[in-house]
Amino acid sequence: DDTTVGPLNVGNEFPVDRDGVTRVYTTIQAAVNAATAGRGDVVLVLPGYDHTLGRADSWATAGVHVIGLGENNLRPIIRYTTATDEVGIAASNVHVENIRFLSAVDSCARALDLDTGFVGAHIKNCSFDFNATTNDFRVMLRAGQARSLIEDNRFLAEDTAGAGLAIQLRGLGGSYTTIQKNYIFGQFDTVGDTSNGAAAIGIDSSDTQDVKGLLILDNLIVNTDTAVAVHIRIADGGTYGIRGLIKGNYLGNFDSSSADTTKIASGNAVGAGMRVLDNHMNGDSSTEKIVGDTAVVA
Repeated sequence: DDTTVGPLNVGNEFPVDRDGVTRVYTTIQAAVNAATAGRGDVVLVLPGYDHTLGRADSWATAGVHVIGLGENNLRPIIRYTTATDEVGIAASNVHVENIRFLSAVDSCARALDLDTGFVGAHIKNCSFDFNATTNDFRVMLRAGQARSLIEDNRFLAEDTAGAGLAIQLRGLGGSYTTIQKNYIFGQFDTVGDTSNGAAAIGIDSSDTQDVKGLLILDNLIVNTDTAVAVHIRIADGGTYGIRGLIKGNYLGNFDSSSADTTKIASGNAVGAGMRVLDNHMNGDSSTEKIVGDTAVVA
């Protein structure tokens, strides 16, 4: 189920080394498995690579870099065709860059899962996308690893069928994690995810652990939900504390519903020291607001 596209003679250019080390692989999973943990090995994925997943993969080599070559839709694709397809990051300090995660099925549970028990993931310049109307991820990126950096990615959801969350914070995954300079567009609604508090960026509603040092900075978020278009949700009715900063985000929507008033829900974080500052909003609702800690809206 793998189609590798690229220079036809790449195997000849990079043959098996004299010491028996293979340099060319047909899947990312095989290359990651062959890498040595903690050495900073780099897996380069050729433009046009299109891998139909059909299962749950696990990239479990610590410190590996998975970097796609190519631009826009020619960047390497991981294609999801069943609801249980998933790529899990089951190691610390894994770097993933310039990969296109593409939903080709309705209601795929999640695209990329930063598994708990590890730290330090870096997800950069990736695209989370869909290939047809009604195809979607319920959760695009689940962040369960503390001290992670999620930056410069594109999260695109169908604006009529919708998804649950672009980025879901899980457990202690928000601690000392930075989410910055991402573009998030689409319908993130409770139809997409009724159990975990729909939003473009949200914390798992089942979590009861304290989170420290969470930064959500300079993201551009357009939520097209026509019911309750919450852009950032870090409040779910629990009693845990969240410390950090939500700053400089641009939030937009297209809903005129009078019920659609809360753009940033941070209620449970107030007592713990979460700060919400200098976020920019526009849309059709005249009563848009932040619910939670002190906010300055410019």
